[in-house]
Amino acid sequence: MKKLFTILGVVAITSTAFSQELLTNPGFEAGLAPWAAGGSPAYTAPTLSATDAHTGSNSVGYSMPAATTGFYQNVAVTAGKTYVISFWYKSAGDDTDTRLWSVYKDAANAVVYTAGTPQDGTGDAFRTNNGYLPNAAAWTKYTAEMIAGPDVTTLDVAVRAYKLATVAQFDDFSLMDKANMAVTDVTSFDKQIKMNTNVGDALTIILPARATVNIFTAEGKLVSSNRIDSGQSINTSKLTKGMYIVTVDNGSAKVSRKVMKN
Repeated sequence: MKKLFTILGVVAITSTAFSQELLTNPGFEAGLAPWAAGGSPAYTAPTLSATDAHTGSNSVGYSMPAATTGFYQNVAVTAGKTYVISFWYKSAGDDTDTRLWSVYKDAANAVVYTAGTPQDGTGDAFRTNNGYLPNAAAWTKYTAEMIAGPDVTTLDVAVRAYKLATVAQFDDFSLMDKANMAVTDVTSFDKQIKMNTNVGDALTIILPARATVNIFTAEGKLVSSNRIDSGQSINTSKLTKGMYIVTVDNGSAKVSRKVMKN
């Protein structure tokens, strides 16, 4: 019985961590601007896609670029603060296809690298520590944090795609001041989730946008995990009778419901 109440207490939390969003048009729902091609004159702007979005209607990306390319948005930041960049992506090719390639800059627009590391960005978390993003066929979230060093005034939130990447798609960027991140109510998201709580052979869920739905036993064992759109059903015919916990996670908020399998 103690185990039962423990898992219920954990998954019943309907809150998430976020602060004021510092990016403009982070999900490309208003088109591309103020995102732009950069930071080399040879770089090209990404293509807007209305058929493959993580959330909403749009994402941006490249397919088989002829050379290294990328895009960015410049944002005012404060020296000494730690900032958190996150975004969702898809990537495919030869495993050297996409990178987070963001840099802090000073008032003269000069790059400011992390003190005590090679002054070429290879030790910076905002440059994927000189690595590449893992290939991902499904939308995958990537997060990195890094302190703004002395004299920093702005941050280029930027990503790169490399020559002949077959997939390099991006959506739902975020830039947060880590110090302001706090537990915030997600009542609005919670109210938009509708599902049948008496379950037979299927669990049907109404969602505001595509989300990940996990089903746990009362003891906390994960028995089902699916990423679905609103109105889709999850096959529950093989679940034994009893109580389960269903969590719905859109990547920034998570809510839960108790359901009974009949």
